[in-house]
Amino acid sequence: MNPSTGSGAETPIQVYLDEVAARLYGPRRARTRILAELRDGLEQAVADRTDRGEPAGRAATAATAEFGAPDVVTAAFAGELATAYARQTLITYVATGPLVGICWLLLLHPDPWRTGLAASITAIPVLPLIAAGLATSAGALATTGRLMRWLPETSPGRALAATATVAGLTMAGDLIIIGVAGHSGFLTRPLAVIAVTAGLARIAYSLRTILSVGTWPRRPALGLKHLLRRRTTG
Repeated sequence: MNPSTGSGAETPIQVYLDEVAARLYGPRRARTRILAELRDGLEQAVADRTDRGEPAGRAATAATAEFGAPDVVTAAFAGELATAYARQTLITYVATGPLVGICWLLLLHPDPWRTGLAASITAIPVLPLIAAGLATSAGALATTGRLMRWLPETSPGRALAATATVAGLTMAGDLIIIGVAGHSGFLTRPLAVIAVTAGLARIAYSLRTILSVGTWPRRPALGLKHLLRRRTTG
C-alpha cells in the first residue's frame, strides 16, 4: 500500500480527487483517465516528499496544495473534455444517421436510383440538411482527431459549436421528415413507426445536446502536463 494515500476514503488525496471529480464535466471515460493521471501525479509528488523524510499525511496535504485548488484543476481540463464530448456526440450522429435515413428512404422514396436527385429531394426535402450535418461532423472529427497532424486543429469552442450545429440540423431534419410523412399519410405503416420512434429519440438527444453545449463551462485548457510541471520537489 502506498503510505501517501492510505486505505480510507478520507485521506487528503482521495478527498482532493473526489472534489475534482465532482467538478469535471464530460464523457465518463475521459474523466476516469484524467483522474487516474492526477492520482499518479499526486502519489509521485507524495513519494518525493516522503523520500526526503516528510510525514505521509503532511506530504499528501502539501502535494494537493501544489497541484492547485480543485476549481483550477477542473479548468485545466475543460477544453480537453469539451473536445472529447464533441467527438463522442458527433460520432453518435454519424453512426445513427444512416440507419434512420434508410428507414425514411425506403418509406418515402424506395426507388431513388430510377428518378434522380431532384425527385429524391422533392420526396425527402431534408437531404440538404443531412448533407450539411455530415459535412460539419466530418470536418470537426477530422480536425480534432488523428488528422490534426496534417490539418489545422479545431479549438474546443469550435468543436462544441459544430456539435450544436449538427444537433440543430438533425432536430430540424427529423421534425420536417416526420411532418412530411404525416402529411403523406405514411405514419400508419410499420416501418414509419420505427422511423418516427428513432426520429423522436434523436430529437430528444439533439435538444439535450444543444442545452449541454449552451451550459458548458468556458474555461482555458491548460492540460495535465502544465499541472505536473507546477509540482515542486520541496
